[in-house]
Amino acid sequence: MPDNFDIFISYRRAGGFATANHIYDKLTQDGYAVSFDTHNLREGDFDTKLLERIDQCDDFILIVDKHTFDQTLVPDANPNEDWLRTELAHALKKKKNIIPILLSGVNGFPANLPNDIAGVTTKNGPEYNKYYFDEFYNRLKTFLHSRPSLRRQSTHRNRWMIAAICTLALLLLAGSLYVMHDKIQQDAIVQVTDSICINPVMGEFRYTGPVDKEGQPHGKGLAKFSQGDTYEGDFVHGTFEGECTYLNHAEGDRFMGTYKNNAREQGTYVWQDGTYFTGTFRDNDVYVGTLYDVNGNVLKEFTEADQE
Repeated sequence: MPDNFDIFISYRRAGGFATANHIYDKLTQDGYAVSFDTHNLREGDFDTKLLERIDQCDDFILIVDKHTFDQTLVPDANPNEDWLRTELAHALKKKKNIIPILLSGVNGFPANLPNDIAGVTTKNGPEYNKYYFDEFYNRLKTFLHSRPSLRRQSTHRNRWMIAAICTLALLLLAGSLYVMHDKIQQDAIVQVTDSICINPVMGEFRYTGPVDKEGQPHGKGLAKFSQGDTYEGDFVHGTFEGECTYLNHAEGDRFMGTYKNNAREQGTYVWQDGTYFTGTFRDNDVYVGTLYDVNGNVLKEFTEADQE
């Protein structure tokens, strides 16, 4: 956890957690220092801890779903018990760069917001589209005043680069240029757009991304299924395998983690109601990990003994 932050993400756990978590993951991978409370900072003396974080940040991202301001607009509501209102009011007072993200079904802000947060109605943010998240995310970064730090790039990316450099050096030292050339030829890839592909487990989908010499998805790409589901992440010679985000269009659920041999392996599955499971999976079902409710309270611990 960094000592200083560039970006603060404010959201209601019910309705906003999945999107906030996805944005947090992408920003941190790109080298931004992001303050994102997942469990308990909004308990006890949250007003001190979180406001101090807002003071540090240049950017304040506000996730707005259809019910974000329900609590705020309750007649005679106590503003001291509404942490999102407290955060937003403080960010406006401190003249932070406020970037609202209006989720699906939200066309604007309520007309009767309290005076301390009414200024948010003049702020602009990128248009959100969960089915084309990368396009939205790239647009979001143009709204940021913060700049990423190379020192914070994701460790898996650094490890991959180091491994690649070491491998190349060993090949050169061993005089194995022919082997290296042959490997490059085997894995030679081109880019395709909206190409029809078939996976024996996942079925038919339209694919955009790199492919191997056999025309199979190979690398980081996007698969779109006829029912509206999307898989955005890694492929290995046609197999869904590696880091990814899977969106379930019909149910509104989201998985963020890793796939192995065309199935969920490890990560976080978030249901539409905000309940989420973090841990490992087997045959696409939860296996070992923790199930949380929409407020981050533990509902159940799953152990290997439970699966026997």
